[in-house]
Amino acid sequence: MNTIRPGTLPRLWWLNPWGTAKTLHQAVTALKPYADRIDDLIDIQSRVIDRQSAEIRTLQLRIADQNDAIIRGVAITPDAKSYE
Repeated sequence: MNTIRPGTLPRLWWLNPWGTAKTLHQAVTALKPYADRIDDLIDIQSRVIDRQSAEIRTLQLRIADQNDAIIRGVAITPDAKSYE
């Protein structure tokens, strides 16, 4: 695992630009897996949010249907005992 130290460059880097390029390449190569993992996590989170949004819409429709049934007087209210 490479250690990423963004504030460091090789000594006398202006005399050896290839050393600077190598250091920058190592830093980018070390960051690449983290960026890929974050992309995967964002995809997973967006799928979870989509599923939850669909579930919320379904529950809101069921609540609206139950409210309509209550207003019309056709809602079934379960009772433990009969009053007849």
